Amino acid sequence: MNHVRRHRSAIIALLCTAAGAVLLLLAIDAHTWRTTVAQDDLRFRALPAHRDLWKPQTSLPGDPASSLLGTGDTMAYRRALQLFWFSRIGSDPEERQDLPTLRAQAQQHLQDLTAQGLSSRERSFAANLLGVLVVTTPTSSQDKGAIEQILKRAAGYFQQAIRIDGHNGDAKLNLEMVLRVTKPGKGGFSKDARSGYGFGRGRGATPIGAGY
Repeated sequence: MNHVRRHRSAIIALLCTAAGAVLLLLAIDAHTWRTTVAQDDLRFRALPAHRDLWKPQTSLPGDPASSLLGTGDTMAYRRALQLFWFSRIGSDPEERQDLPTLRAQAQQHLQDLTAQGLSSRERSFAANLLGVLVVTTPTSSQDKGAIEQILKRAAGYFQQAIRIDGHNGDAKLNLEMVLRVTKPGKGGFSKDARSGYGFGRGRGATPIGAGY
């Protein structure tokens, strides 16, 4: 009986040690997630086309820290934002894709985020970027009918962004620009009339916090 008790005690001690090690690694992985996201947010602001952003090197198989932190929405937001920038610069440094494919992927991710983002700020932000993506669609400057439809769709997204979050100043500015272009008596449409949309680095299209 004493022999069994000794072995049982040893097994329990071993299990406790293993559990402690797993918990320690889990804590380290969680810290790695937070640190990587914060650092890569800064990298993205400076270099939107930087490779391998937001991909922490974790220790535990299956990355349980990701599930515990709920990183799904955080990564969906950043991936949509990154695809938006890839569509603007016309290339994805991690994959060889043509511009129409990049634009389609960016649009799908932004639509998903607009519908499913956890915060109104994220959903409004995504709707605004959808408007920018639409209004900068390449088209012939001679095709006034196509340009009118593009501006109408873009205005719809900007209005949606404002409805979601009335404090979205970028969406309000973009909507105002659309209305000015489409105002009767404004004159002919042109590519230049739509060139003012979009955001420079650090304005309107940068991640907002770590999301945890």
